[in-house]
Amino acid sequence: MLLSLFPSAPQLPTGVTVSPKTNNLAQNVTRQLTATVLPEDADDKTVTWESSDETVATVDSNGLVTAQPKQGQAIITVKTVNGLTDTATVNVSDQTGA
Repeated sequence: MLLSLFPSAPQLPTGVTVSPKTNNLAQNVTRQLTATVLPEDADDKTVTWESSDETVATVDSNGLVTAQPKQGQAIITVKTVNGLTDTATVNVSDQTGA
């Protein structure tokens, strides 16, 4: 049996997807977004979340989006530890949406 004296290289993420991709929310409503990091055996599946306009929609470190009183559109970006990204759109209106 041959054993390696060197540890194997870490398995970095090769992709990330966020769902749902389109979110139509009424003001002051929340929606949970989910990030899927690939491959399943990636060593570090940590992601960060960011909103393009926090006056329209905020996002916390777990992907929970909160529609703000201001109507409009915000792009939510999820990012892996090695810089891969995906986005979801949040449209905020004064009407209940799906």
